[in-house]
Amino acid sequence: MEKTGNFTQNTQDKAEFQNIYFMHLLFAEKPQQPDNGTIGRALNRRFGEVDLVSPGPGMVSFAIKKYPVTYKDGVVPAQVVMTEVREFEQSSIDDFARSQLWDVQNGGEILDSCRYQVSIFDMMSAGVEYKERCELLMDWLEAAMELYPGCTAVWIAPAGKLFTAEMVREHGVSREDRFVYFGVNVRFFNIQGTDDQIVDTLGMYAVGLPDVQYHFHGLDPNRVVNHAYNAASYILANDNPIKDGETIDGIADGQNAPVRSGETIDGLLNGNMSQEVQWRCQYEDALIQPVRCVMDICPGEYAAGNREDGE
Repeated sequence: MEKTGNFTQNTQDKAEFQNIYFMHLLFAEKPQQPDNGTIGRALNRRFGEVDLVSPGPGMVSFAIKKYPVTYKDGVVPAQVVMTEVREFEQSSIDDFARSQLWDVQNGGEILDSCRYQVSIFDMMSAGVEYKERCELLMDWLEAAMELYPGCTAVWIAPAGKLFTAEMVREHGVSREDRFVYFGVNVRFFNIQGTDDQIVDTLGMYAVGLPDVQYHFHGLDPNRVVNHAYNAASYILANDNPIKDGETIDGIADGQNAPVRSGETIDGLLNGNMSQEVQWRCQYEDALIQPVRCVMDICPGEYAAGNREDGE
């Protein structure tokens, strides 16, 4: 991990649960938008029965009957929405976000080569159980990629994560792991003037789960990144609606166990996750923007910074 850059924190940048989850298909050349019948058939193949809600122009939306949502006024199905083709403004993705494009080579050049975008998102789905919503979003992304074979790249806005179109089409990731793969960015920062480093995730907050962070020195950051992805996958897999004071599942003694703020999770020994090394977890404000509550994982003897408890 070699990217560097000096940035000033934007304390006004806040990350909150995403009632609408945006993903953007990016194009070097202006694409032809598929007709509504073609979109509907692509959705049928993944979701079963769907209904056209808004035929456009501007935006096309379909109701996905597989995902009913109960509101006080009744039950309505979740919707997926696709915008018309629009011009893409490269400047909408700032230098801070560009410094964290770890999944592609030459990410900045890819962004600068794109001139058009099609945005896809969900509506009326904030009340869908979070794992089902993640499934809905990832299936919608894959359907959209099928509809736009000329897509160059995909920008996952809530995670600040960029992929080439080929990476999305050929990912080979299990259905259960797709959201962490596409919707969670693990970021890396050097703290200026010190040997300290920070690894955190960005994206779990979007579906109501905690991101994780590590403030450390003396560890291989690539190993910490792997640990962060493992922790995020565990949190996502174990039915954890995250509210202040509630519990999340961690890893203890090789089995699933609840980890409350102040308890421990498996750490690293010789670069690998190990039950012999327990790292304490607690909820606190994120050290790096955007502002959000995260689960801080304190890496024992490698911990950096000041912690009120369990330093």
